[in-house]
Amino acid sequence: MLCKAMPRKNNEYYAVLTGRIDEPTIFSSWGDVHPRVTGCRADHAAFENLLEAQGFMEKKGVKQPKLVIKEGAGETTPLLGKEAFYAVANGRNPGIYPYYHGKTKPEVDRFRGACHKHFRTHSQAEAFIEDWKNSYADVCRREIKAKLDQGFRPPNMKLRFDILQANAEYDISEDITKMTKKLIVKSE
Repeated sequence: MLCKAMPRKNNEYYAVLTGRIDEPTIFSSWGDVHPRVTGCRADHAAFENLLEAQGFMEKKGVKQPKLVIKEGAGETTPLLGKEAFYAVANGRNPGIYPYYHGKTKPEVDRFRGACHKHFRTHSQAEAFIEDWKNSYADVCRREIKAKLDQGFRPPNMKLRFDILQANAEYDISEDITKMTKKLIVKSE
């Protein structure tokens, strides 16, 4: 049995004024936005269309925000009465689920930093998960680079992934803190 989409419109565009970004940006994927605004001070808002997002930015004094718009943006809302795909990018068991209640909800309820959204197609759901992973990796890389620029150095050149946990509860905002604490101040 397939889950049929409910008549609820997706927010498709995300205006991010502050967060883990270099400049005010409008994104078309929540997967790109979530790691940049979760666990830090951020000013952001979601909109159904690009014009609304641009209007928000203009009201905040940003005349030409950076645009990160993906192909097919604005066309991800599941069609009424059609199959929907529920993507969990960050949750107990990331993946794509056929239902919200009974399948997706248990994966994200009471999971700090959970990131999920419903889509029209399976490929859109997959792209969302990849967007989140790439964005999370970029945020981590930038934080590490900033610490290295401040003189911090790793204790050795072994890569450690103990901040990443398979199917366990954790807070995304704590990941970067743990990672940067493992860097050792350069001895002079």
